[in-house]
Amino acid sequence: MPVRRTDASSFGVNPYRRLSASQVITWQTCPRLWYYTYVPKLKGPLPPQILRGNAVEECVSRVIRESPVYIDAAAGNRLPSPLNSEGAVDWDSDEGWAGPGLIARQREFWPQNRVDFEEWALARTNAHFDRCWESAIQDWKSSVNRIGSADDIDPAEGRAMIAAGLKLHLDQVEACLNAGGGPGLEDWRSGKGREEFPAPDGFPRDWDEVHPGAETSGDAMTWVEAWEVARPWFVDPDGASFSETTCHPQAWFQGEYDLVYRWTGKIRIIDLKASVGKGDRSGTYLEQLRLYSWIWWETHGRVDEVESLEIWYLGPSTIKDVPRPSIAEMEAYDIELKELYDLLHASVPSIDDCPTKPAPLRYFDVGGKPSDPPVDSDPLARCNRCDLRGVCPNVEHDMALPSETRLEKFGHGWPITPMGEIKTRHTVIGEVRELRGPTLADDGSIDLEFRLVDGYERAKVKPYRYGGPSEVTRAIQNDSRVKIENALASIWRSELNIELDSEAIVSIAGEDEEAAMIEVETRVNVIGRIWSINAFPDGKGVSRWAITMVDSSGSAGVVAFKQFIPIIAAGLSRGDMIAILNGEIGEFNGQKQVRIGPGGRVVLLKPAEDLPDF
Repeated sequence: MPVRRTDASSFGVNPYRRLSASQVITWQTCPRLWYYTYVPKLKGPLPPQILRGNAVEECVSRVIRESPVYIDAAAGNRLPSPLNSEGAVDWDSDEGWAGPGLIARQREFWPQNRVDFEEWALARTNAHFDRCWESAIQDWKSSVNRIGSADDIDPAEGRAMIAAGLKLHLDQVEACLNAGGGPGLEDWRSGKGREEFPAPDGFPRDWDEVHPGAETSGDAMTWVEAWEVARPWFVDPDGASFSETTCHPQAWFQGEYDLVYRWTGKIRIIDLKASVGKGDRSGTYLEQLRLYSWIWWETHGRVDEVESLEIWYLGPSTIKDVPRPSIAEMEAYDIELKELYDLLHASVPSIDDCPTKPAPLRYFDVGGKPSDPPVDSDPLARCNRCDLRGVCPNVEHDMALPSETRLEKFGHGWPITPMGEIKTRHTVIGEVRELRGPTLADDGSIDLEFRLVDGYERAKVKPYRYGGPSEVTRAIQNDSRVKIENALASIWRSELNIELDSEAIVSIAGEDEEAAMIEVETRVNVIGRIWSINAFPDGKGVSRWAITMVDSSGSAGVVAFKQFIPIIAAGLSRGDMIAILNGEIGEFNGQKQVRIGPGGRVVLLKPAEDLPDF
């Protein structure tokens, strides 16, 4: 099966912190690059080239999903798939599928040979292309972190890549025809043998009616039959992003295939690339496919090996064969990658765990062929091109990152805290009052609430909204003096809140231990440049403004919800230098966060055009 879902909670895995091929490759490229990308989330801008890849892959998928037995070359209809509440294709439903309502066209209109099929497929490209291209443009434009212009991408180039992808698919169809359909032909002719996750074709999983294009058992195979039998599994273009991933049996790794051909009885995994295959990324694609080969083996009882791995470069319309990992290599993958997962995701790694060790920069020619020489001789060649060179100590690149400790604004001075010195976790000691619990929650954490009293200071102690603590002393009771370590702090309705998550510890305090609540800071003023704009209200489902800021000491996320979104947010861009005044200190997924709430202000200090480019 190309899709495998695992209950992450049964293995103690956070489903939002799994390892993936892209993370593994980023780590291998440079551990410090992984850190910047996934901990403070300093992700690079979104260039328009991404829209071409999305449009090409969607259009290829929509054409392959269709059948000339049902759909005329010039028809405008589509085969929408029913979706569940999470936006994933609802394979468990028998309702909402377009296929059962289709009526077969007369046989004389079916393609009879490869030329006919190419004409039909290219005509279906015309039927889908404009919508796919425009949808990709709108998705790209919806990212406030985009750079460049959609006009930089040539639609004709996209069409040519789609045609190349369909011709490479027709090579598989023709091979299927010449091989007599493979071991599944007779089952298909009788309406049997449908996979648990069938190739998307507009029909539900439970469908055993004989296809109108099926010939009688023993007859020679036709082109129409080959088109149906050879159809690969692919991500349904109607489903939400990453809704059809496959997950490691122990839930800590996941990936998503592009195309999986199964008609031979063996598995061929294909990665579609809407590019010509030049540049360092062609090297990372090799490792990505080898990881896909490993995860297929892991999710099929370690008995079903992938027969072939291929990269289809749609620019030159070429195929690059990728060497498959051996059994010994895949066994090593499981051990090494689990160790990497434990390092990166069992807890939030420190920057010291992620050293600056850039891999050599590699060069490839068209079609992913290694250049001569294949590697740059400069050990910092990768660093000199890195989007993060301005915040990484490996190279000198001045981005004019602020380091002010005071700002004169609105008639008085504001003390500025360097982002690297923002303290999000605290240790406090006090006496327990109004204890409720502790009890064991369904997720294995401990549920409890109480008031913590330290002289005149009071705080409400409660579990964090994204999961409570697991280390709480059994001796806790009213009037006991406890020490709370590594807890989050916030202010709600003028009251200090101490929030306990999986990293917090509650123990009985020693007689000589002191940690005053009055020293807990919940407000901060920061100055930095906007590294990225991660969310902006769209009137559909996004109701927050979120950015990532950097200064000379580090980075922090900034978020504002609904009525607290500042009016100035609409005019801010990547690279602007701004100040956040009277922000609330917080943390989200291990990232320092400054929240804009009542009394918070955002001030533009310098626009990006007056500062060095990122």
